[in-house]
Amino acid sequence: MILCTSRVRRSATIVFGLVIFLAASGFRLAPAAPVELATVPADAVWMMHLDMDAARDSTVVRRMHDRAMEMHPQLGAMMTMAKAMTGMDPRTDLDDVTVYGRDTDKRNAVMVVRAKANRALLEKMVEMARDHATAEHGSRTIHSWTHRGRKGDKGETVVGAFQSDDRLVFARSADAVKMAIDVLDGSKPSYGEGPLAGNVKPGSIVVARAAAVDPDTKCPVLRQGRGFRVAAGEADGRSFYRAKLDMKSPEAAGLAEDVVEGFEAVVKLRWGGEADAMKLVSGLRTETDGDTCMISWDAAADDVWKAVDQAVTEWERKHRRSHGAKHGCGRCDKEGCGGCPLGRGGDAEKDARGPAAEEF
Repeated sequence: MILCTSRVRRSATIVFGLVIFLAASGFRLAPAAPVELATVPADAVWMMHLDMDAARDSTVVRRMHDRAMEMHPQLGAMMTMAKAMTGMDPRTDLDDVTVYGRDTDKRNAVMVVRAKANRALLEKMVEMARDHATAEHGSRTIHSWTHRGRKGDKGETVVGAFQSDDRLVFARSADAVKMAIDVLDGSKPSYGEGPLAGNVKPGSIVVARAAAVDPDTKCPVLRQGRGFRVAAGEADGRSFYRAKLDMKSPEAAGLAEDVVEGFEAVVKLRWGGEADAMKLVSGLRTETDGDTCMISWDAAADDVWKAVDQAVTEWERKHRRSHGAKHGCGRCDKEGCGGCPLGRGGDAEKDARGPAAEEF
């Protein structure tokens, strides 16, 4: 989630593309403000927040959306169909999603969705779901049903309810949904001061914080950690990524820094002669302070989009080749067009501040 890749031997192209995508997945400019924790219970140990309203204001995300629609025109019809089926268009009606846990077992997570939903239609549809049942909690009706899994899978129980017309709660147990509703109603305490609280970096759309780590995590870096804070977004025309890792020892913090620096070295070996790639890599910084490892990355949003667009164009070209299509540009099918990159990279002043100079 933060630093880990399962197989170093995988193509550096894939890794580089994923990091660019992760770091650039955002995000509108907004004033610094505390993370909205009224949704989160007082005893939560981790939380993650996705702000779709902010994503829609992002230069990178808007261009990615337009590019996807260009590559797959059928997506528009699919979204229209989804709206007809659910009464909600995720492109315009989904505001934000908050996920949290009171322990590190992801099966006990709770999801709170804020959206402009057609409540009557959704409640009518869920009544037709397999094994549908209802229970009352105060004035709210809690629905449970069996979500169909993969072929041969028996599926799993999902529980959901409307806390209000524009706020839905989902979990795997009725007790968890009831607890979440009580927190939103204010009858149970929400999160106050603690490691999940604090200001968020302006422009963040993805915020993740944890005061405990799943002991069964497959990530070797996180296994040596006690908690973390992550933010990613776009502000003032610059994409950013921030991570603050609370490790179990100074040695573990140093190893986490080594992982980042190792990745940077691999990218420089592979793309050292490409100015656009080096412009992106130049914004990566790491810093350790005792048990803490801090990571920051910044780049002009236009430069990030240029890299993403070129990567997608190259993928299209290879995809067409592997399927016996023309070997020309994946977008226009013309030979030797150079990939038709959208946008132009722009030089931006480097942020002289280190990772520790801001709160996120």
